Parts: sequence; C-alpha cells; structure tokens
Amino acid sequence: MSYDRFVAICHPLHYGIIMNPAHCLGAVSGSWLSGLIYSVAHIGNMFRQPFRGSNVIHQFFCDGPHVFKVLPPDAFHTEFILFLASLCVFLFCFTILVSSYVRIFSTVLMIPSVEGRYKAISTCSPQLITLLLFIISITLAILSGISDTSLIQNLLIALSYTALSPLMNPIIYSLRNQKIIVAMRS
Repeated sequence: MSYDRFVAICHPLHYGIIMNPAHCLGAVSGSWLSGLIYSVAHIGNMFRQPFRGSNVIHQFFCDGPHVFKVLPPDAFHTEFILFLASLCVFLFCFTILVSSYVRIFSTVLMIPSVEGRYKAISTCSPQLITLLLFIISITLAILSGISDTSLIQNLLIALSYTALSPLMNPIIYSLRNQKIIVAMRS
C-alpha cells in the first residue's frame, strides 16, 4: 500500500503503467504468501512440541507467549531462532515502508501549492493512522508481557491488536468523504 501511495504521489503520470493489475496481483499474492509461510513456520514449530502439564490456554486464540507457558523450556530455543528470522523480515519490510514514506514526504514538501500538499498528505493519512494504531496496539502487547498481567488484560490487549485496527479501518478511510463529514457535523 505504501508503494501504491509512493507511485501515486511521486510518479502520478506513470501510475497507470506502473500499478497495472499484474503488479497489484503480485503485491497481494506476495503479502498473503509471506504471511502464510510465517504463520505455518511458527505454528508448525510450536505444535510439534509436547505440552507440559495442562494444555488449556485462556485466550480466544493461541498467541505465541501463551503457548510458550505450556511448552517445555527446550522449545524456546527453536522458537527464538524463528523469532530472529521474523525480526529480520519485519525490519526489511519496515525499512521499505519508511523509505517510501520519506520519499513521499520529501516530494510533498516540494509541491508549490498548499492545496496540492494538503491533497497529497490526505491521500496518505488514512494509511498512516491505521498503521500507527496497529503499531501502538502491538507495542502495548509486547511491553505488557504475559506473566504480570491478568487474564482480562491479556484478552483485551490481544483483542486490541487483532480487532481494533480492522474495526477502525473503514471509519478512518471514510473520514475523507465529504458527505460523511457533513453528516457527522449535523
């Protein structure tokens, strides 16, 4: 999505040529395939290990740290290696995201008219707000830990990063629509 915004703002006359249906299909397929490979690697690694004690997890989905509580200690080593690999993938994707937005904002700052700058920024702002909301909820989940928080807190934190961003996404994107803004004011 950031590449789409990058092409739309930095190369608007070439948008139709660069963002053709085959390129969009490749981007979507790559995103889904990388998410599938990442998930299968973690799930396969976690659930090939034997459980110690009870295998009951008080969560509405099996999040990694909660599964680690019921796995033997030697399973942590292989999951840590997968975590390092996923951290590298995350840093690669995050670097591409940040670099595209640096290029977008440097291009926006060169637009001479204030109205043109506003229009370009409003094109990117919904995606940035959604991304920021997701990053904040993930950061809260990571920083809170699981051992020192209650069951309800764990559930609310997991719910925030799995449901809050998708729930707010249509609302954030519809705020650019003038009819909705007028309806909200009246």
